[in-house]
Amino acid sequence: MKHLLAIVFSLFIASAAHSSVFVVTSTADSGTGSLRNALASCSNSPGPHTISFNIPASDPGYNSSTGVWVISPVSTYPYIQTSNVTIDGTSQTSFAGDVNSLGPEVVIDGSDLVDYCFRFMNASHASVKGLCICRFTEAIQFYNSPNSNVKGCYIGTDATGSSAKGNYIGLEFISGSNNCLIGGSSLADRNVISGNEHIGIRLLDVSYCTVSANLIGTDRTGSYAVPNADGMSMEGAVQHCTIGGLTASERNIISGNLDYGLPLFGVGATANVVIGNYIGTDISGSYAIGNTYGVLCDDGSFSNRIGGPSDAERNIISGNVGYGVFLYNNGTSYNTIQNNYIGTDLTGLLAIPNTAGIIIDGISYSNIIDSNIISGNLQSGIGINITGSDDNRIVRNRIGVNAANQPLPNGMDGIRISQGPVGTQIGGSPSEANIIAHNGACGVYITNPSCVRNRISCNSFYDNGSLAIDLYMPGVTANDAGDIDGGANNLINYPVIQSVSYSQSSHTISGTLDTPNPSAVDIQIYLAANDHSAHGEGMTYLLSVSPSSSGAWSATVGDMPRDSYFTALAIDSQGNTSEFCLSVNIDGQAEPTDLPSPDPDDPEGIIRTSCDSFPLVAYPNPTSGWLFLKDLPKVPSTPFEIFSADGRLIQRFDASTSAFDLSAYPKGIYILHAENQRLRIVKQ
Repeated sequence: MKHLLAIVFSLFIASAAHSSVFVVTSTADSGTGSLRNALASCSNSPGPHTISFNIPASDPGYNSSTGVWVISPVSTYPYIQTSNVTIDGTSQTSFAGDVNSLGPEVVIDGSDLVDYCFRFMNASHASVKGLCICRFTEAIQFYNSPNSNVKGCYIGTDATGSSAKGNYIGLEFISGSNNCLIGGSSLADRNVISGNEHIGIRLLDVSYCTVSANLIGTDRTGSYAVPNADGMSMEGAVQHCTIGGLTASERNIISGNLDYGLPLFGVGATANVVIGNYIGTDISGSYAIGNTYGVLCDDGSFSNRIGGPSDAERNIISGNVGYGVFLYNNGTSYNTIQNNYIGTDLTGLLAIPNTAGIIIDGISYSNIIDSNIISGNLQSGIGINITGSDDNRIVRNRIGVNAANQPLPNGMDGIRISQGPVGTQIGGSPSEANIIAHNGACGVYITNPSCVRNRISCNSFYDNGSLAIDLYMPGVTANDAGDIDGGANNLINYPVIQSVSYSQSSHTISGTLDTPNPSAVDIQIYLAANDHSAHGEGMTYLLSVSPSSSGAWSATVGDMPRDSYFTALAIDSQGNTSEFCLSVNIDGQAEPTDLPSPDPDDPEGIIRTSCDSFPLVAYPNPTSGWLFLKDLPKVPSTPFEIFSADGRLIQRFDASTSAFDLSAYPKGIYILHAENQRLRIVKQ
């Protein structure tokens, strides 16, 4: 036992003897006291070693006006192949004082002539702190050098962190450099990684790395752009890495980059999380400093998570010139975009628009868009494009409203599906419902005949600029006899509400569905929000019913205001979902027949709408036959159209006609249309 203790003690003494501090005392490129000499000395023993800086103000490389010492190597420094090497630029501050209050005191400038500044090869537990490294092909590369870190550095800017002096690549962690840390959890750990001509940070074939508390593409204040081409690039078998963190101090600002803020490339890019970052805004989360694209999942990257269930995991992805989130290319799948603000500021109340919120394209399938606010974007909130971009799931999002459910519209459609995607799920159960409201065009627009089996269920639609659900072509698509036509979502016929009755605090809604196998179809009943098409937007899902084999159906709902309007849609067994039907309230039923005809001068007896040119007034309403028009426009060529409840045009005439006869038509609801006005007519 005594011999064993002696051996252990002697090994400890030997190891401690190899620990050295090499002090840089000159900005010269070689010789005693140079950085090159200190790096060479680290190779002579296994370490741990520290390279510190104590360069006097008398050194020729000192610039007293900027407070920095500039080291300008004329060739690449030697590889660092010894583990446990720390290169500590903060030691110069300790030695000389904080003479550069805007950043590091030591600048290593490759002058665009030198390939690498530091290259760590098979050298674990390396650390680089408190240096400004600029104008190299690569500032720092870690190859198979796990458990390493870079903290408090300026990579690609000048010593003030305000202007670009770019490397081609800033930081590169490749081929087994696992468990590395770029940044940290405090202000002192923050790196400014900006101004680089290609990539700020590259992670390739590494796992369990963390990138936090950095400014990537902005100046040191996070207030304006000092762009990299790409902010970060995660490539190859990059797995289980964390970008950001759960606290404000761990947040990365990834903004101002010329191309992508944060791309994840390749089939090996999996199980990474991006949480708590601001991507496309300034450090306050209040103003745009856009990347072209915010976050990209590409070339088969899968099962990554952008955001997460807690508010601490939320990213702000806003202000980007292109798309906020872009899921692209064959095999990009099973990624989750969750609980982010996409198109808003940090409060979720005000718009900082991307051009589009989320785009899924190029055979990107089975991704999940869950619980985000996707609002305020210039074009669509979500776009899903191209044959093969199938089975994506959109649930629990707010699309066109802000965090207070106030209007914050996307400029075009809330969701647009085009050029062939199938199997999209928008909503699902009531707990999965999206709010899709206030958008400039449709709530959901399915633009091509090849886009089928897209299920739209239980969502809340209201105040969109066009139809809640629109199946190409634009506008209400009339039902066809037998439902034999094809097109977007197979152009499944919508239900027709024939009557609404009220009794003992409940409404009974009855109708029909004309489709080949109606008993295999679900009819979903909604409280309707007003809609200019009169095919009211389904604002509140109530319940589902199944028609009989003849297509007849009926549902009873309780506790609704007596004057409620109802609408419905149909979903077949494959998920094809119809447009909403004409919305109807209790006044739309065929009874009673003994109501007096209203006097045209009695405001209680007239239903009026108005626009800039004239009020649209018709009486009596309900009518058993003739319907008369009052206060017609002065231009007699104004076109008037009458549609049936299922959207068929049944009459067209101009304002030279002041009356028309409905006696030949069955009882029910009709719509009188003129100059973007729609008036509901009851034929009794």
